[in-house]
Amino acid sequence: MPSGFNPPSVRDQYHHYIPRFILRQFQIGPRRTKRARTKSFSKAHKTEEDAETIFFYDISSGLLQIRPLSRVYGRVNLYRDGNNPANVDHLEVKLSVLENNASWVIRSIHGGLKSQQFTLSRLELATLRKFIFLMHYRNDAVSSTYFQEKRPHNAPLANWIRRYKKTRHLATEVDVWLDGLRYYLDTPHQEIVATGERIRERYGDHRLHEMLRRGVDPDIEDWYAIDYESQANYFFLGVWEAAADSEFVLGGNGFGLWEGLIYGSPGAHRLYVVSPRIAIVLRRTFLHHPHSNDPSVLYSCLAGIAITQPKIEYANKDIFLDVDDADEWTYKNLRDTYRSSPQAQEDRFTFGITKLTNAETFAVNEVIMMNANLHPTGSLTFSSPNTMHETLRAYMASHNTFLGGKRILFRPLLQELSNMKHEAISPSPIPLLTPNLSWNADTDADLQLHMFLRFTIARGIEFPSSYNRAYLIFHMATDAPSLSNSVSSRIRRISKEGISKLRYLLDPPLPSFGTTSSASKTIVETLPKDDSNLFFSLLGHQVDQLRVGRLSNDLLANLIYEAAMIGITHWLAEMRPDVLTDLLYPWITIIT
Repeated sequence: MPSGFNPPSVRDQYHHYIPRFILRQFQIGPRRTKRARTKSFSKAHKTEEDAETIFFYDISSGLLQIRPLSRVYGRVNLYRDGNNPANVDHLEVKLSVLENNASWVIRSIHGGLKSQQFTLSRLELATLRKFIFLMHYRNDAVSSTYFQEKRPHNAPLANWIRRYKKTRHLATEVDVWLDGLRYYLDTPHQEIVATGERIRERYGDHRLHEMLRRGVDPDIEDWYAIDYESQANYFFLGVWEAAADSEFVLGGNGFGLWEGLIYGSPGAHRLYVVSPRIAIVLRRTFLHHPHSNDPSVLYSCLAGIAITQPKIEYANKDIFLDVDDADEWTYKNLRDTYRSSPQAQEDRFTFGITKLTNAETFAVNEVIMMNANLHPTGSLTFSSPNTMHETLRAYMASHNTFLGGKRILFRPLLQELSNMKHEAISPSPIPLLTPNLSWNADTDADLQLHMFLRFTIARGIEFPSSYNRAYLIFHMATDAPSLSNSVSSRIRRISKEGISKLRYLLDPPLPSFGTTSSASKTIVETLPKDDSNLFFSLLGHQVDQLRVGRLSNDLLANLIYEAAMIGITHWLAEMRPDVLTDLLYPWITIIT
């Protein structure tokens, strides 16, 4: 740089660590045209007003917000490189190029959902591999910790970090992180892999593992390549599609999440959700081993989900014809030379897409949500509030031992989504049609219930909460044995069927709960609105699984179903208070 040169001041920029093209998949409202998006982006850049928004749940504050895409999942000047004053934003520019190329690749995957397969060239596959690797590395939470000398996890790297900072004239751990980002962006995929392989050959797997425990050789120049090579060579790639009536959720730290243990060490899978429909997954090649599913070897909730091996069509079909008798070194040299050639970049890889069940989709979401609420600044984004509500109901009812008390961090979100859903299915102030209430009897009690339901549906009677309303309807409809109208019969039938299925499905109670008590247990008659909505979310999820009913757009059917849930709750309080307590504690106290 010439003496006395003062670089011009550069305007602050908001740098996303989750690209806008991914966030746009979770956008509220209809997707916009490219022209409209460009106009919105330009306006947001000038005025900080953005028409493109997403749901954002901040776990630490318990607030569900609607955030503009231009100001979420990022930080001002995150990738600004002060060591390159002539172009401090060169890394952000290079990231935008990679993101643009990756967006086309991921668009190809979306395009293959209907046929359950997609095809990529080797060059496109390398772009995808580099992109998902950097989606973890580039995260804001990683920037100050990845190469932090005093961090206990980095103890084996401490000497390497100190020497690297000295030889490269880097002042901070963030500078080392940015230098690594520069290396990954500037160096072709295959070259990084080859460098990592040379380091592995030089030291051997055993010594490398020892260095990762005791201390890395500070003289290794290209240590950055080791992490990249490990992910490229020891994980194979697959794509999962969410179940038809479910969706994947997006976590702020949800790219590259570890899942599963192999011989007690983490890393059976790494997860990357790129849209509500698609998750890219990396699975350890070790899981190809025939004995890898032994419980003493592998612990994983996702290992049973299929990942098909890609079909490869080489641009040069003759390249590997005469290598059956070649020694290992000759074959490897031929393979590496070919992979780096321009011709090989046109090789075609056809991957199958695995359509998940609801349970499998939830297993993926559970990993993302568990990691989100373990993170001090965790956050979640979702596409559909109704689908997120169902996912969260299952999460709150999960018996996964890793969740512990952390589930309570999601209570505000469940409360908010429950309120949103309840408002959406509440009776309309002016019903367009009068529900058909047919009666088989005309006793005073029947007629009283008939009149009460009509006023309720017409919003002639207001209740502090849905629980209060359901409690009253249940007892009005079932307390008098003489009641024989169709509504009373349906409430009794649903309650009876639900209780019968619970008797069959529930495990025997623990001894402390199995002892009989002379004190009769019952449930409260009223709940506040928020607790009421939470009650129907948590208990409703369990009752829905019994397949005796479900909330819908039928207003009368909803009143009947909610009243039947009160009947089932009465039975649980009397016969299985352990189940009711486990389901609702500590959020709601309902047993008196």
